[in-house]
Amino acid sequence: MSKMVQINFDPDDGTLRQFGWIALVGFGFVAAIAWYELLIFRFGLGAAKPWVVGIFAGLAGVSALFGLVYPKANKPIFVGISLLTFPIGFVLSYVIMGTLFFGLIAPVAIFFKLTGRDPLRRRYDPDAPSYWTDARPARANASYFKQF
Repeated sequence: MSKMVQINFDPDDGTLRQFGWIALVGFGFVAAIAWYELLIFRFGLGAAKPWVVGIFAGLAGVSALFGLVYPKANKPIFVGISLLTFPIGFVLSYVIMGTLFFGLIAPVAIFFKLTGRDPLRRRYDPDAPSYWTDARPARANASYFKQF
C-alpha cells in the first residue's frame, strides 16, 4: 500500500459524523449536476435521470441522517468510497510529487550547480582550518515580542 495515501478501514465516530455532512454536500452536488445535466452528465441521462438523481440525493440524505443519529452506519459507505477513490489518490500523489520534483526542485538544483551557488556551504575547502561557523549574536528579549 502507498505510504502517501492510506485507507482508514476503521474510522472513529467523529470521522464518520464528519463524513456524513461532507457526503450530504458532495452527493447533493452530484445530484444537482445530474439533474441539470452539467459536467460529467453533459451527455444526457435520458430516462435514467430520475434514478440517478434519486440515488445520489438518497445517498446524501442517508449519509447525513446516519451521521446525525448513528455514525457507525456510515462505515460501509465511507470504506466503499475510500476503496473506489484509492487508485485516484495513489496515482495523483505520485504524479504531483514527481511534477514538483522534476519541475521545480531539480531545475533549481541544476541552476545552483551550474552557477556554483552553495547555500549550505558544503563545498570542500582543503585550505580551511575548520568548517565551524560562529552562531549569530544573541538578541534582546524584547525583540521576540516584535516578530514583524
